[in-house]
Amino acid sequence: MIGMIPLLITAMIIIGIVVLSTKAMKRTINRKGKISYSHRVLWIFSGYVAILLICVVLAAIQPAKIVEGREKVDSGELESESLNLYEAVKEGKINQVDKKLIRKQWQFTVTGKKLSIAFDNDEYQNISIIVERKQTNDGTLEAVFYKTSSSVNGMEISELANPPGLTLTGDSLTIKNPKASKLAFTEFSSPFSVSQFTGEASLFDHDTDITHGQSILYLRIPKDLELLDQSNQDIQFVE
Repeated sequence: MIGMIPLLITAMIIIGIVVLSTKAMKRTINRKGKISYSHRVLWIFSGYVAILLICVVLAAIQPAKIVEGREKVDSGELESESLNLYEAVKEGKINQVDKKLIRKQWQFTVTGKKLSIAFDNDEYQNISIIVERKQTNDGTLEAVFYKTSSSVNGMEISELANPPGLTLTGDSLTIKNPKASKLAFTEFSSPFSVSQFTGEASLFDHDTDITHGQSILYLRIPKDLELLDQSNQDIQFVE
């Protein structure tokens, strides 16, 4: 019921404008037999004001900025989440990492004394590689891919991002590019009739706010396994 009050007020104002304009025009017609230029302008202006009022009320009841089917997230919280993940993993405190940030896990058997690490192409990859040496030579390579939340204009899109692939062939560990996801967004903004009063930026003035999130490939390797870095990445070791 409360939500109908703005509509009722707007309807009353519009009716009042129409009634006053009609009376003014009737008086002019009765005196001159035709509609004067000034009163035609009054009609046009009255109609414009009525449209403005309708748009303002509709914008208040049905805001233009709506996210359908996507959770709203705060970019500041996402940055804090990324920093906390990096610090925890860098110190080897993986038990303190939220399980929801684990996107994929692998386990391989290694038999050689050396292991080369490389990406499957020369494209830049926004993935940090952090390595922990075990206390024993158990012949097992464990890998975990961590990924914090990512967003576009405040919309959570983490589940749409694919993890990288990981294969072990002989003494070579290859990191494969994640499968690309194609995303399409439609954005609405208030019409000029509303934004000229509210000060809201137009659709063409909006910037796209993208938060990629933190991507970490965490490797646990046997104690004496020698790593040969061919990834062109800055491989870091647990402190």
